[in-house]
Amino acid sequence: MSTIDQIDFRTFRKLELKQHGRAYKILNGALKNPYVLIAPAVIIALGTTVFALIFCIAMSFMKWDLIWGTIEFVGFYNYKYIFTDTLFLTSLRNTIVFMVVAVFIGLALKVVVGVFLNKNKPGHNLVQTIMFTPYIIATVAIATIFRYMMQPTSGVFNLILSTLGLPTSDWYLGAQTALMSLAFITIWQGMGYGVLIVVSGLRSIPDYVYEAARLDKSSKPNTFFRITVPLLSPTLFYLLVTSSVAAFTTFDIVAMMTDGGPGTSTYMLAYYVYMQGIRFMHYGRAMAASVVLLLITASLSVANFALAGKKVHYQ
Repeated sequence: MSTIDQIDFRTFRKLELKQHGRAYKILNGALKNPYVLIAPAVIIALGTTVFALIFCIAMSFMKWDLIWGTIEFVGFYNYKYIFTDTLFLTSLRNTIVFMVVAVFIGLALKVVVGVFLNKNKPGHNLVQTIMFTPYIIATVAIATIFRYMMQPTSGVFNLILSTLGLPTSDWYLGAQTALMSLAFITIWQGMGYGVLIVVSGLRSIPDYVYEAARLDKSSKPNTFFRITVPLLSPTLFYLLVTSSVAAFTTFDIVAMMTDGGPGTSTYMLAYYVYMQGIRFMHYGRAMAASVVLLLITASLSVANFALAGKKVHYQ
């Protein structure tokens, strides 16, 4: 190779590296931007969510016959129907009662157990691990277990009550006790997760705050309500919002244990949507009920932020 050819090759190589280097710098700079990295996932998530939401709202104004393949615009007929449907109103009432019991009693128990486990007593880590186990077990399995445990004649719950000389219960098979039985199971299943969050929040509170309270000779109840609860309020607020939404959209435990019964005593909004859409194939009514459920859930979250959010003290 001649000297001239070597010079031309080197010049070409430098230009090629320079061009590729510029592209590499641009690509490398883009990949270092976190927004670029998460953009594909965000686009897919928003696309599917927004499409499903728009489709649901649009179909709530339609009468959709999937068998004959016909779609007819009916305006607000589906909304008028569900708001005059006794079963829908019963489902709404049951859902509100279930949410109040499951959320507030569950939250109180989580705080009590969390405070106890935060004292670093022997075996507290083992207890916390055991309590967390039900949270990762499928609701189908938990429902099956409790169906046997709550049997009126052969269940272990009534066996314990009768052994102690206490009156037995019909549990999930009784119209008066079925809804509370489901609330009890829901509280039990979510207890471990809630306690874990509460303990994490308690351990984030600085020790010097409690030391100052001891120097001021503050009583334990006063310390708890004036120091622990305000500093734990972000954690409690998080549990309040997430638990409220989860309770309001409860479906699986109802479908697996009671099928909405006895009678309509455990009919809830999510189960009403399922029955209208899947069982009865009234898709327009199911979509309308879904939109109402979405609006109620969103309003519930906004109300939590507007009312309880004002009392949250961030450190």
